[in-house]
Amino acid sequence: MQKLFVFSIIMCIVLAACGRSSGDTSLPAPAFVPLDVALATPRRSGPIGAYLLIDASGARLVAVLSFSTGATPLPTDPPGRQVWLDLDDRLADIIRRAQPYGNAQYLAVAVSGDLEGPGVFGPEGAFGYRMRAPTPTPLPWQETTVMLLAALPPSGQAVRVTGALVASASEAVLVEALNPGGVPAPQARQVKLRAPLRDAALMARLTAAPGGAVRYGIVQVEGIWHDGALVPMGIRKVEG
Repeated sequence: MQKLFVFSIIMCIVLAACGRSSGDTSLPAPAFVPLDVALATPRRSGPIGAYLLIDASGARLVAVLSFSTGATPLPTDPPGRQVWLDLDDRLADIIRRAQPYGNAQYLAVAVSGDLEGPGVFGPEGAFGYRMRAPTPTPLPWQETTVMLLAALPPSGQAVRVTGALVASASEAVLVEALNPGGVPAPQARQVKLRAPLRDAALMARLTAAPGGAVRYGIVQVEGIWHDGALVPMGIRKVEG
């Protein structure tokens, strides 16, 4: 019980430190908007960062993919939160670049176009949004580190970063290093992830801290820095 209490205090300190960095108004203007932010914004300015997913249901944009569900990546959001794309010649080149993964293909993209919805789109009206005349290009990931993000976090940039994830049902941080038991190492830099994390399959694969409320592990995150937090699009557990 004492270990769990100490761990909870450390989590609060870590999260408070991350929150202080979000008020830095000197950051550059956003370059990419996460898909779910675009869906909630009346003036949906782009470009939008999302995964293009192509499977038996067709082609659509999804905000988050889980890579911990088995042989095929699965969107964590229901079809009503996905953006249907009509397959045509304009998408042929980008589809050729999509990576096969199980029974699907996927590619992180920056896309602009006329976003419609909410409504009923696609086969049997299963999807909640549609984008007309989409212009997708591969999303230009910037390989970075927790240290660099913590020191000068880019605003609206698409980043790929490896670190130690510490997460509960409502909070999540990515830190440089952990001590045994999942406690962030002293002086370790950290960045805040937007929570709750929607990848339940990933959470189940992480190590449970004493008490079970917090889970931790080494992960690689692909996401977009937005409003002082890293918005994860895909998180993979790093084995070994």
